[in-house]
Amino acid sequence: MARVIGLMSGTSADGVDAGMFDIRRKTGRVMIRLVAESKVTYRRRLRERLLQFDKASASADELADLNVAVGKVFATAALKIIKSTAATGGAPQLLGSHGQTVAHAPESGITLQIGEPAIISTASGLDTWSDFRVADVAMGGQGAPLAPIVHLPLFADDHFDVTVINIGGIANLTYIPAGATRLGDLRAYDTGPGCMLIDLCARQLGKDFDRDGAMAARGTCDPRLLRRFLTHPYFLRKAPKSAGREIFGQAFLDWAGLKRRQIANMKTVATFTELTARSIVDGAVKTRGKSSNPWRIVLCGGGALNIHLARRIAQMAGSKAQVSLSDEHGMPCHSVETALIALLAYYAQRGEALDLRKLTGSSCCVRLGKKTPAPAAPAIVDKNKIASGNLFV
Repeated sequence: MARVIGLMSGTSADGVDAGMFDIRRKTGRVMIRLVAESKVTYRRRLRERLLQFDKASASADELADLNVAVGKVFATAALKIIKSTAATGGAPQLLGSHGQTVAHAPESGITLQIGEPAIISTASGLDTWSDFRVADVAMGGQGAPLAPIVHLPLFADDHFDVTVINIGGIANLTYIPAGATRLGDLRAYDTGPGCMLIDLCARQLGKDFDRDGAMAARGTCDPRLLRRFLTHPYFLRKAPKSAGREIFGQAFLDWAGLKRRQIANMKTVATFTELTARSIVDGAVKTRGKSSNPWRIVLCGGGALNIHLARRIAQMAGSKAQVSLSDEHGMPCHSVETALIALLAYYAQRGEALDLRKLTGSSCCVRLGKKTPAPAAPAIVDKNKIASGNLFV
């Protein structure tokens, strides 16, 4: 058994989620148990810098400074969860860090996640694995979605076809046919926006996000605008495909001819929410095809806690599927992605190659991740700051 920390920050760029997991193999199956979880939020100024980051105009100095600043928050998250679990029996052996994505254009061979792993390794005293996407992109893959790697052991079922929907800033699906045991049995891709466009509206209305989907619930979807949104070229592309802020951030507003001031209303929040739900369910139905097995849809990620969005997904799926949160299947919604990063570190430490050819489009099986070894001597840190979770932030 290995005790592993996973650190994750998604396209919403709201902070760093940390999870500690016990991972073991039993009769060939990977078993993952959540030990503890915590979160460190980005300070407002750092979040604004990340959301406004423009890779085309950013200087090397700016990127380097952000790399260090984000690394310090990730290190704080690692130390916070190490401290919180000190009395639970067993220290972690290694750590995985996803980092913060600031560029993702796999068609050009580009994917970049920042958050200096040497800072994390030095602070935590643990071997740190990071940069999990770049090897897949180098092999011709999309570098995403990687979520199926953890969805398979967490949610596969012998009798149900299972579609796992991870809703972050971007939404991705994993289709797991009944009885599937290998990554090669699955299909997966990014369906399009998760909460990214909804968050854009919320920020124009003075909120960080649409809590519980309350804004969308008060608004009314504009069917004409929704039909227009659904003609975006991304929805017409065949899988494997992946998306990021480059497609469903400001670029989407530009494509739609919308100014930021035009989205500061409940109607647009409702319409973007409907777009997210529709693109998710359309993708899920198409990917499953004509299977006659019973069907389960499992929602996870922070967007799964948007009550209105989850309700719309269930309503659109109708009686065809049982829709539930991942919590009902043993893993909290906000811990699935940190479990993924911990599992990636586990595989990387063991030197295991993963078959992502049908998921990301990579040309062959690939070993993911880069290792930053633990320091030769333990770092000197202020234990009071560790206890408060404010070592760096």
